[in-house]
Amino acid sequence: MSNPSPSSLLEPVVSARAHWTIYLPTLVVALVWAGIYGWAYSRDPGLEGLASVALLVEALGVPVLLFAAALRARVLTVELRKEGRELYLRSGVLRARDVGIGLSEIAHVRVRRSFPQRLLGGGALDIMTLSGERVFVADLDRPELVAAAIMPPARSEFGHEERLK
Repeated sequence: MSNPSPSSLLEPVVSARAHWTIYLPTLVVALVWAGIYGWAYSRDPGLEGLASVALLVEALGVPVLLFAAALRARVLTVELRKEGRELYLRSGVLRARDVGIGLSEIAHVRVRRSFPQRLLGGGALDIMTLSGERVFVADLDRPELVAAAIMPPARSEFGHEERLK
């Protein structure tokens, strides 16, 4: 068997990126404050103060939320590397967080989904290491694919329980 090249060790076997539902909170804020603006503007007498606050939130708050979500979506990555023996996680915008976890260090992996994610797709990856550290990565496009790729090797390594057949 030939030795793998250094570049092939860094190529991901399985990967997941941010799901589009990362933008849902921004959409909800935009719709709620648009509704508040419409309601305040249509009142007789008009509620100009509340309408002005709603416009301010729409003009300043929504773009900031959208920009933050776009930055997070650009950075968020979960990959299975080194010929499927290491999980690499990258998240964080202002303070980047790069984490590498060997599959032999993973005790448990679970996919979690909120109600909107069950309807629209996506989900979160909840990882528990043997040392008790919990790593939670939200808003992934294919968390079940990563979890399925992680669990068989992680369960068959020394220190893990295997199911009886």
